[in-house]
Amino acid sequence: MSRNSLLLGILLTAFSLALHFLPIWETMLNRGPETWDGTPLAHDYVEEVINAHRSGDDFSFRRRPLTTWCVDAISIARIPAKTAFIALSLLLFLASGLLVYRLAIEFGSTAKQALLAQAFFHVSPTVLFAWFDPMYTYDEPIQYAALLGAVLSMVHGRTVLSIAALTIALIAHETSLFIMPLFMVMLRRSPRRMSITIASPVVLFALFLFAYLPSQDLMRPTFDDSLHRFGTWAFNFSSPAMAAETMGYMAMTLLLPVYLLVRFRGSNAAEPRARETMQAFWISLVLNTLVVLIAAKAREARVLALPLIIVWPLLGKAFSSEWARLGGWTGLLSFIRRPASALVFVLVIAIVFSTIRRGFILSTGIPQDNPWHEYLQLEALLVIAFLFAEQSRQRSRLHPA
Repeated sequence: MSRNSLLLGILLTAFSLALHFLPIWETMLNRGPETWDGTPLAHDYVEEVINAHRSGDDFSFRRRPLTTWCVDAISIARIPAKTAFIALSLLLFLASGLLVYRLAIEFGSTAKQALLAQAFFHVSPTVLFAWFDPMYTYDEPIQYAALLGAVLSMVHGRTVLSIAALTIALIAHETSLFIMPLFMVMLRRSPRRMSITIASPVVLFALFLFAYLPSQDLMRPTFDDSLHRFGTWAFNFSSPAMAAETMGYMAMTLLLPVYLLVRFRGSNAAEPRARETMQAFWISLVLNTLVVLIAAKAREARVLALPLIIVWPLLGKAFSSEWARLGGWTGLLSFIRRPASALVFVLVIAIVFSTIRRGFILSTGIPQDNPWHEYLQLEALLVIAFLFAEQSRQRSRLHPA
């Protein structure tokens, strides 16, 4: 394990925790004994969430018991449930970041590029602000760590560990199925191993459901809930404002990573393994996004981020490639030296920022209690600056001084 990677992970995890407890906004972690709308609760909000996953009316929560079981196991040591939940989640996010670093090295990144990839993971909005409204993060820390562990095990040819990690990921959250294209691509040169590695976790997960759901009287509710969820498309696009919100959360979650990966795909820096990984990413991205739009609430943006599991290890190298191609800070800001380009840039940024502020209207929560507009504006600023710098670079090549 790299000391720098561990230090970076601890610092960014601590930073995320600090953001959730700042008094300038209310989050899932610092809300105390009240609901999002201020209704008093008998217990802390986090404890109410844990209880809802253990025995509440929402059957989709109860059929994913892994996080709740872990919290209950930690609580045996007389650790409060809220403390156990926060500690477990943060440690799993820390472990996920370390796995991103390790996988980045395995995929051909330098140590600096791998640290950058790890940083991209930790500052992604669905990780950095995991418990802000309306992220409602619960099962993802276990799911992320298990999926990344499965990829690393697969890279090292450890089939049993891969199967175990994938099974844990599926039990944590069934959406782990959408990452299967990655494993199919990684193992396509060994059909027998691919079949065993992919089929075994699915079979084990099915056996778990057949044993667990009837014991909790969840078989019929799970079936009814699955049918009901296919009406969520109408929620995500029920009005122009809701459609704009859906698009806003999609952009906030995916804009910068997708831009960097599109550019990286066309560069010479993308090695065969990276190209294969990106191929699996595009397949998973399409599958996951379609399912989210049809059967989930897109405003819970964490559900949109799942395919990034595949490519977080590549983002450090992708960013470094783009940065080098543009010529670093000098190249990135080269267009500002041209008054006409600088003016157009400022106008474009003003229009985009205004559009985000006016069009990305949140349907839940208090706008002052989250940084969603600011985060999306920062991403848009970076992408637009990259586009202007690329245009300036192309113009310089065609008309050298």
